Amino acid sequence: MLKKKTIRRNFYISDFEEEQEFLSSQHNAGWRLKDIQGKKYLFEKCDKEAVIYQIDFNPKEQHKSEYVQLFTDFGWEFIAEKDGRFYFSKPALQCSEEKIFSDRETKRIMCSKIIRRKLVQLIPLSVISIFISCVLTLSMFHYEFFPLGIVFIVSLIWLGGLILTLYSTKYLSGFFKLKKIIDENS
Repeated sequence: MLKKKTIRRNFYISDFEEEQEFLSSQHNAGWRLKDIQGKKYLFEKCDKEAVIYQIDFNPKEQHKSEYVQLFTDFGWEFIAEKDGRFYFSKPALQCSEEKIFSDRETKRIMCSKIIRRKLVQLIPLSVISIFISCVLTLSMFHYEFFPLGIVFIVSLIWLGGLILTLYSTKYLSGFFKLKKIIDENS
């Protein structure tokens, strides 16, 4: 009989509520989260039980042990950490109103931290892609590949713009999702 299983899922940081529900449903079905490696969720067989999973976002890892201890003092079991997201669980019978985000203000603060971190990552990416396009453009004109260079440059700029647009679209949809959560909790 299976004692362990792996499920490959891709949750973006703005999908933390759906991810929490997914983890809780797995535990309710008898699979407890053990670890997260990339997009792989590693589960081990356990008794079926109603368990609440909560994810908190803390990008400041220098105080990780104190941060985790704070939650364990309140009865939360630390499971894993991935990209500044900390995963905790607690039996549903012990939760009542003691969820990590039990009030609107803490949920709003967490969503604001996520938005700030993602914006800080998106801005340098945009600047780097523009810089690379400019360097390639100047180097093409320098070597006098004018007709071929123009086609190549336009293709590179179009490809870079497409990649940046697709990447930005997911961020923007995540921002709108987080903004909606913030507005609902204000």
